[in-house]
Amino acid sequence: MSKEQKNSLPNEEQELIAAVKKHDRKAFEKLYKQYYKQLFALTYRYVGQAPVAEEIVHDVFLTIWKMAEQLTIQSSLKSYLSRAVINSALNFIKKEKAEHEKKNTYLTTETNAEDEDEQKSRKEFLLTSLENALTILPPKCREVMYLSRFGKLKQQEIAVQMNISIKTVKNHLTYGFHKLREQLEKQQQPLLLLLLILYKYWGQ
Repeated sequence: MSKEQKNSLPNEEQELIAAVKKHDRKAFEKLYKQYYKQLFALTYRYVGQAPVAEEIVHDVFLTIWKMAEQLTIQSSLKSYLSRAVINSALNFIKKEKAEHEKKNTYLTTETNAEDEDEQKSRKEFLLTSLENALTILPPKCREVMYLSRFGKLKQQEIAVQMNISIKTVKNHLTYGFHKLREQLEKQQQPLLLLLLILYKYWGQ
């Protein structure tokens, strides 16, 4: 023990530390019983979890026992032990925060992926419903609807390709749209979303 330690530590603490450094079990038990409760209370104020606080305090004492021969205390036992549990508590808080952020990032990514998959499946289902509904239309009307919906052609382009007037194209679209609406309502499909899909191509 250094001269500085002898001058700064009470005789009782010097003797206790010297005994612990020699792996004296009775001295270690005395140290544990004397400081455990106040160290637990101190740690609990930081981590807010009794099991965690208890584990931190136990680990500090265990480390002291394992490294007893290298034990160096220059202030007081209380200050030394308090600093040790506070450092451990802060490390726990830092680690917990990092894990929490990592978990949130993972959950956010998973949720976004699930939402994207759900939206994709929903859209595919709606488009399938739309394609099935198109089969009820007369051939010419269905061809106009297909060119508009799947070919993404404008009304003028459809008129040229089918050699019909734009008015006829509009009539086919109006009739087809009306029939599709009736059919989809019968199937109790989410009509609004389907109408938006249709309007994207037929509102040109």
